[in-house]
Amino acid sequence: MMRLGMGKAKAAAGVRDFEGVRRALQEVDPVFRQHVADEEAQILGLLIGKLGVKGAESEIEVFRQHRPIYELMNKIGKLAGESSAQLEGSQSELDRLFEEHTNLEETRVFPKAVALGKGSAEVV
Repeated sequence: MMRLGMGKAKAAAGVRDFEGVRRALQEVDPVFRQHVADEEAQILGLLIGKLGVKGAESEIEVFRQHRPIYELMNKIGKLAGESSAQLEGSQSELDRLFEEHTNLEETRVFPKAVALGKGSAEVV
């Protein structure tokens, strides 16, 4: 759902449909906030519980990316009605941050959480 919404925002930005960008980001907003809450409660909690803060340091850095991504989503939503040049630059940065974050979650965080959670009821 998040990738789909971010894809819609990127496509809308590509054709300079700034209202479409704003709508797509509004749709993604509650999904992203729930994503952050779920990951931090379940996955980060599991990693820190099993590895300690020091052992989960690399994964904690990935989770710290949530805030700048969310702040940039909000900024782009506001810019959608104002400056097309700023919007295009910010949308490109959001696309880059989101892809980097998603790839890190899928290659670094989730595999470790699954390995640690095997045999545990903590991982859903």
